[in-house]
Amino acid sequence: MKKLCSIFLTMALLFPLAACSGGQSAASENSASEAPNSSSEVSSQPASGSSETSAVSEEPSISEGPVAAEESTEAGGTLIAYFSWSGNTEHMAQTIQTETGGDLFKIEPATPYTDDYDTLLDIAQQEQSENARPELAAQVENWDSYDVIFVGYPNWWSDAPMAVYTFLETYDFTGKTLIPFNTSASGGFGRSLSGIGESAAGANILEGLALTEGELDNIQGEVSGWIAGLGLK
Repeated sequence: MKKLCSIFLTMALLFPLAACSGGQSAASENSASEAPNSSSEVSSQPASGSSETSAVSEEPSISEGPVAAEESTEAGGTLIAYFSWSGNTEHMAQTIQTETGGDLFKIEPATPYTDDYDTLLDIAQQEQSENARPELAAQVENWDSYDVIFVGYPNWWSDAPMAVYTFLETYDFTGKTLIPFNTSASGGFGRSLSGIGESAAGANILEGLALTEGELDNIQGEVSGWIAGLGLK
């Protein structure tokens, strides 16, 4: 009988200890599952090339310079082609575009001219003496879609820069209407109109507009009145 009592007493003492041990084990597992996993935090950061990064590359690019003439696809369009070194002729070309809605095309040599004025004078004079035809950096697309072509340039040694003649002789002007425009200190078109007539054979050449530096102050009025008198609209 004493043995049975001893056994029951021992068992009674063991059960609470087992229950306490099980509770501590369960608490330990629960607390571990609430702790953040360091690897999961790292993986939640956007990786290079993720959707957040690629969204930046989808932003539209903005063109700051004049767009090459690629817009008109139907006959009857207007093209404003120009060569500009100091920016005066470019300003005039942009004003003509505002008045006509035409497409701009910048005539540029494949090898850009120097920024030094004195050196440029020598180069321009040498090209004229050699009757050079500098290679151009770009070509007009959809040439046949243009019926009216404005051609602008500065006065270099009483003539157009030789790159302008390269442009004129690159395309067929037969049946086209050609309208020259020019900027200068005081010389106007010089002798360039005769050269343009020879290089753009077959073109119907209308009255051009030459502006001096002083007249550029009223460029909008000058160009607007000139365009209106051409009877293009």
